[in-house]
Amino acid sequence: MEIRITDSGRKPMEIRITDSEWRLMECLWIKGPLTQAQLMKLLEADWNKNTVHTFLSRLTKKGLVQTDKTVQPHEYQALVSREDCVRQEEQNFLDKLFQGSAGKLVTSFVKQGRLTEKEREDLKQLLEELDHD
Repeated sequence: MEIRITDSGRKPMEIRITDSEWRLMECLWIKGPLTQAQLMKLLEADWNKNTVHTFLSRLTKKGLVQTDKTVQPHEYQALVSREDCVRQEEQNFLDKLFQGSAGKLVTSFVKQGRLTEKEREDLKQLLEELDHD
């Protein structure tokens, strides 16, 4: 996943977040700030100390996680919101598969029958509300 972060009004940076980094970030968004040991418990048995440390270091270098070294053990905190990351992920998905068009995405889902009747009704209602605004 790419995240574009604007630093002091300069041109946004594009940063890639892997699926594994996303899992770690989810923990920080939900529970953070957390220590490395707390993260290891949340991330299940398949994550060892070195793996967690490596991903924390990468995310810190990318400017997405901050390390509080004033406390022992150190605590880690997300510097970018989940909402910003989701927004960027959505845009990357649209750009990659639908030439940046949300309309093409919705059309594809409707034509392929991927929307339930309730979802279609909700979509109709949303479009009507937008027409009246």
